[in-house]
Amino acid sequence: MAYVILAIVIIIGIIIYSKYNFSQIRKKNLQKIRSDWGKPKDEEFNFHLIGRYANTIKGYDDYRISDQTINDIDFYELFSFIDRTTSSPGQQYLFASILQPTASREKREALEAKTNLIDSDLALREKIQKELVKLARNAYHIPTLLQDKLIDRPKWLKFLIVSLMVIVLLLLGSIKFPILLIFLTIPIVFNMMVHYWNKSNAYSFAASFPELSLLIDVSKNISDTHHSLKSNEVDRSISELRSFQKELRILSFGGDGGVKDELSQFALYFAELIKAFFLIEVFTFFRLIKTLEQKKESISVLFSYVGEIDMAISVLSLRAGALPTCQPEFLEVRKEFVARNAYHPLIKNCVKNDLSIKSKSILITGSNMSGKSTFLRVLIINSLLAQSINTCFADEFITPYLRSFSSIRINDNLLEGKSLYFEEVSIIGSLIAEVNSSNQNFFILDEVFKGTNTIERIAAAKAILSYLNKNENIVIVSTHDIELAKLLENEYDLYHFTETIEDETLHFDHKLKPGQLKTRNAIKVLELAEYPKEIIEEAKSISSFLDK
Repeated sequence: MAYVILAIVIIIGIIIYSKYNFSQIRKKNLQKIRSDWGKPKDEEFNFHLIGRYANTIKGYDDYRISDQTINDIDFYELFSFIDRTTSSPGQQYLFASILQPTASREKREALEAKTNLIDSDLALREKIQKELVKLARNAYHIPTLLQDKLIDRPKWLKFLIVSLMVIVLLLLGSIKFPILLIFLTIPIVFNMMVHYWNKSNAYSFAASFPELSLLIDVSKNISDTHHSLKSNEVDRSISELRSFQKELRILSFGGDGGVKDELSQFALYFAELIKAFFLIEVFTFFRLIKTLEQKKESISVLFSYVGEIDMAISVLSLRAGALPTCQPEFLEVRKEFVARNAYHPLIKNCVKNDLSIKSKSILITGSNMSGKSTFLRVLIINSLLAQSINTCFADEFITPYLRSFSSIRINDNLLEGKSLYFEEVSIIGSLIAEVNSSNQNFFILDEVFKGTNTIERIAAAKAILSYLNKNENIVIVSTHDIELAKLLENEYDLYHFTETIEDETLHFDHKLKPGQLKTRNAIKVLELAEYPKEIIEEAKSISSFLDK
């Protein structure tokens, strides 16, 4: 009797400890959720894993920003700052949404509806985040299940039933003729070989299968948190994938090494032998694969459901941060655009600038370091964020739905034997190909054809900029070539950045100003750098001659 009481006490103690430990984990998670609110993440970003969803699915109306634009705006650094998601699927969904911005008003309104609901109820938001934490960290493998073909089904798989029938017949026959047990070794050895051959297939899904099962549970729990978060489509998808969860328990992925006692180990080994003898795992695995290939849409629904909610919470956290933001206002198709106090979120104390476009595109002049390239990035970054997370780093941002294309940071490609000029020709050619599309485009260029001679550069730049400006496309270009200002005055409004020299020091205010640049300080900078007087005087003389 004493042993029974002791056993009961131990069991009760284990239960109490487990509940206490679980409550402590939940408490720590909640503390982290609260301490991280409104702040960028302090962690490493594995973009190979984060980008899996974006690389698996196609974006809305098949538009995705180019590799050139990704490079131009330092996309990965930008995303690392923007991302405030809690779960891995949410992070992947946010990444895909910014990489593939949409012109869908419905998607933008749906995002705002979720942010408004969650923003109005702190308890609801934290309850959802505690669910999302379950999918935090390394739950990046679910998108691999959205591929059209998960694994090739062996043609000989259907013949394995013969091996099972032989085993059953030999077992039944051995009751009367025990000698048949000797022949039983042949199909058993064969089945064992097939069983362990299949382990390599199962191991390739060792992460994605359990993660999908967890996604199903998290989707159900979040759906139950508030009636506004319920969806018939989500409920149907959960129901369709429940059979997957049940059969998943049959598979083992080699994670049983943590079992310590001999009795449990024996039970596991015995179960493994039974599954091997009768090919239970093999048939279950390929049945699950077939089920998932048929129910890919249900997986996509749940992934998007959790991703959208996590993205909405991430947007709220971003808006609650230290940097001021605004929600954009969208216009119908026309050549109009307004940015007021727009700035770059990655530049500390970034100077804010205004820009207003009405019927004409924009030509910006100014010297190096005056702020031209940064301002171009400010515009394209905010345009992308407006159409993906409905949030801009500005006081006001009014824009049509635009497809953004850029040519800012171009280098020669020595490995492919391409000069700077040929790289520019290729990249600007990709912009030209979009001019007559049915969409309104946003072309951002920094220094057209800086890799060739002055006369041909100006001539080509004028022709290209006039072509890009066709239809309702909006073009914003920076240049050192003030000759372009005169050539394009009927198509482009002029703005400039300038600098001043005070106390023999160069000062930049980084403020965009209307009109054409009137001053030039390049030779003065050489003088400040204490170049020989002979060089300075000759440069001034030649400059004066060329001006005339």
